[in-house]
Amino acid sequence: MKLEVVKLKNFRGYGAEVTIPINDLTAFIGRNDAGKSTVFEALEIFFNNSIVKCEKDDLNINAENNLIEITCIFGELPEQLVIDSAFPTSLAEEHLLNSDQKLEIKKVYSATAANPKEKTYIICMHPTVTSASDLLTLKRTDLRSRANQIGVEQDAYNASINASIRQAIRANIEDLDLSHTELLVDKEDSKKVYDSIKSYLPLYALFQSDRPSKDDDKEVTDPMKIAVQQALAELSDEIEHIKNEVREKAIETANRTLAKLHEMSPDLADELIPEFKTEPKFDSQFKLSIKSENDISINKRGSGVRRLILLNFFRAEAERRRSVNEGSNIIFAFEEPETSQHPDHQRMLIEAFMELSNTPNSQVMLTTHTPSLAGLLPLESLRFIERNGQNRTIEMGSDEVFAKVADTLGLLPDPVSKYAKAMLLLEGKGDVTFVEHAAEKLKEAGHIQYTFEEKRFALVPIGGCGNLKHWRTLQLAEQFDIPYCVLLDSDKGTNEEQQNLDKVSEMRADGIKAYTTRKREPENYIHLDCLALPAGSQFSFTDMCDAKVMIGKKKGTRKTNVLEDYWIRMSAEQIREMESYQEDGEQKFEFTEMFNDFLELVE
Repeated sequence: MKLEVVKLKNFRGYGAEVTIPINDLTAFIGRNDAGKSTVFEALEIFFNNSIVKCEKDDLNINAENNLIEITCIFGELPEQLVIDSAFPTSLAEEHLLNSDQKLEIKKVYSATAANPKEKTYIICMHPTVTSASDLLTLKRTDLRSRANQIGVEQDAYNASINASIRQAIRANIEDLDLSHTELLVDKEDSKKVYDSIKSYLPLYALFQSDRPSKDDDKEVTDPMKIAVQQALAELSDEIEHIKNEVREKAIETANRTLAKLHEMSPDLADELIPEFKTEPKFDSQFKLSIKSENDISINKRGSGVRRLILLNFFRAEAERRRSVNEGSNIIFAFEEPETSQHPDHQRMLIEAFMELSNTPNSQVMLTTHTPSLAGLLPLESLRFIERNGQNRTIEMGSDEVFAKVADTLGLLPDPVSKYAKAMLLLEGKGDVTFVEHAAEKLKEAGHIQYTFEEKRFALVPIGGCGNLKHWRTLQLAEQFDIPYCVLLDSDKGTNEEQQNLDKVSEMRADGIKAYTTRKREPENYIHLDCLALPAGSQFSFTDMCDAKVMIGKKKGTRKTNVLEDYWIRMSAEQIREMESYQEDGEQKFEFTEMFNDFLELVE
């Protein structure tokens, strides 16, 4: 399941109900006290009620009643799920989906006690006909009685499985009279149904920016807790097998006891059914922590060190999920990832977040006040929160909103010379080196007529198309009234490949000259001879390898410096060799053709 919408009502600064769309990557921007952390903490209450608990004082001061409401809507639902007795059913068959065929769960907290207790509702199109409206609240014996009352044949269902009986009852009713219903799931059997559904909900991990330093500081323990939860999720089949074995053997003993009881009191024995009351909670049985080699807790180290551990947890998780494409659904919510971090680490963390958000079963939510980081974020991820009296408004998806975000953060466009005739937008500073050197060598060899400098192109690194920095830069281009073109990494073989292809297709449809590299990244075009490897070296990489990482490790240099260190050694002949490709039996040259196309923007 993936979280698609959050609704807040009467919770702190959110009085009237506010609806917040959630993407795979969602970034909340706003001034201090605008209500960014409130959204994260509302979700922590909804999913865990652990790091943050609902309190009486969380009620909005202008609320018309004392009810705090936190609602989550989920998509990408499982086709089948087990809610009792290992019998597969579905949310649709149980009529637990809303009118949009989504799972909508609302939690209501009555702010009449210091620590309000939650009431959980499933908002759904549910049967309202008398004989089917209450099926999820009935025990097995009551379900059997209901089936008998309305004339369901006994061979139409398995009498020992609640879901089977419910399905047979609904199938026997001509008109279920489905209607919008707030289904309270607090009674014994309906609560079991909800407890089963909860196991399919995403994990939610909140990392706060201002947490106090304690021995059990969650800033350190939470990633390890997630590691345990994920390990258990990946072993779910084995764990379920163990649970079933224990259940079967225990029920065998209970049944033997009832058989003997039947000899002495048949009526009493017929009334009794062996049943497990609660499922075992394995995650509470495993504790994982990190200590330094002299047995000092990590939380006793500086805040920068603690968050550096978090940084590398996310980087490792991004790499793992990219390689295996599986695992439990998880939502990472991180406040101000730039806190106590070197700028290089901040960028690495944002890159890890963006990579995580492009892997299956992962969603990332964050807040930031740093313009350089926000500038890297995709426009569709931005949510601008603004105070409106005692309430909050959330905006997204328009030039006006993007301008508010940029102004709030103080984000400035990259400078462009007033003499520029056109712009070539690139992903990073290394790409500027790549394009400048390639154009210079190709011109010297007579393959192109001009360099970009000679044609007065501004080469502008914008971090990727469709992000805030890109948008801000284009505002400047529009002021200068100059054309622009785009070159993106293809990220071939990664989860970002299709996204980049889609962006280029959209721009081309708008008449913009836009390309992705045929190989994964510019580093994949570096000729091995430029690396000065020892004779007999077996080192190599393919078009889809992470060449900058491989070259960096092999040569002992930072991956961010690979282009500056080795691409500049490329001769025109080596560039032509590495850019060459075959299409329809014809030899073509990628950057020669691309650069000539770009240069046509300036007469």
